[in-house]
Amino acid sequence: MKKLLIIFILIFITGCDSYVELNDLAVINTLGIEKDENYKIYAGITEITDKEALSPTLKVIEVEGDSLNKIVDKLSITLNKKIYMSHLNLLLINDTIKNQELKSIINYFLNNNETREDFLVASTSDIKGTLDKLKFQEINELVTNNKRETSKTIYTTMYDVIKNYYDNNPIYFPSLKVTDNISLDGVKEYKNNKYTSIKEDDVLYLNYYLNNIDTYKYSYTCNTNKYLYLNILKGVTTNLNNELLITNEIKVISNDCNYNKNEINKIFNNNLKSNLEKFTKKKITIKNSIRGIYEN
Repeated sequence: MKKLLIIFILIFITGCDSYVELNDLAVINTLGIEKDENYKIYAGITEITDKEALSPTLKVIEVEGDSLNKIVDKLSITLNKKIYMSHLNLLLINDTIKNQELKSIINYFLNNNETREDFLVASTSDIKGTLDKLKFQEINELVTNNKRETSKTIYTTMYDVIKNYYDNNPIYFPSLKVTDNISLDGVKEYKNNKYTSIKEDDVLYLNYYLNNIDTYKYSYTCNTNKYLYLNILKGVTTNLNNELLITNEIKVISNDCNYNKNEINKIFNNNLKSNLEKFTKKKITIKNSIRGIYEN
């Protein structure tokens, strides 16, 4: 994204017949939206303070209004610049955004030809505090890396929000908390006009259920300093009426417990079923192919 931003800026600096002067353009990198009596937008505007290094910084402007279109127009008048959202990479919301507000946000982006739908949407109870500590692309990289390494978060784009909203499915937002730094705090599930917090360890199994995960590590303690370590290569999760069919290939990494194949299968399946029951009331059938180190 930073490279794209630099290329974008260079295009305007070097010039063409139909360009807009860079000084007349407000490049919105991040938006925060909350609702009390009115909407409040926190607009993170990308600025180049070091022209030689082309190092972007984020300037945050707060604007209120009774509709998103009016707020953006007001922001443009306040800054005396054209608002440019094609480089928007992050939208922050909080629990004040319910059905009506979410529908307004969706309609705004669907009807705006100058915006994309691939930007990250995240939840935080402290939008302003998050933006005050935010560094360029920090949250996007945090969510991306966590999703890849642990599968304990969900990378939700505006496209995902729109699709799940109109399909009447739950929407899952990566949840952020702010202390000295910005960190992940599980996931917020939005369903039936209500937000529910899902802890990080449970998000792993939510991703499993949603087919968002291909592999993960599982560990089980059988005694003091004795462990069973498994690498789970997940197959397909199939929904058939009221039954959930799951296939896994399990590689035994280490087996200090000296469990046999049937014992490993039972321990893992019991754990998986109990965790998946948090997200589905269906009958769960699991089939495993186990290879590696175990006692015959």
